[in-house]
Amino acid sequence: MINRKAIPVIFIAMLLIAIAVWVVFFSGNGGVISLQWNANSEADLAGYKIYYGTSPVNYTRSIVVTPADDLRSGKVTYQLTGLVKGQVYFIAVTAFDKSGKESGYSEEVAGLAR
Repeated sequence: MINRKAIPVIFIAMLLIAIAVWVVFFSGNGGVISLQWNANSEADLAGYKIYYGTSPVNYTRSIVVTPADDLRSGKVTYQLTGLVKGQVYFIAVTAFDKSGKESGYSEEVAGLAR
């Protein structure tokens, strides 16, 4: 049988554990890596595809970056979000045209999600 005086202590301990688990879970998935690359100058550029994963040349996820007017000149910047903080990611980028033809992968880079 549980002592009635112990119930508030047990409740507070359980609440603190729940808060700690919540903080660890949600703070670990807010990682970001900032990317920048030279824009493709092709007239029929439709966008870029960013490939990434947690081991070299093993891209398990990808995201499409659709063009804005500034994608055709200068530098392209993009923030890869929803990553695990402290995890190293390996990243490569391709360009694709309006007919769907995709370039080869860029040189792979590694980045630490912060």
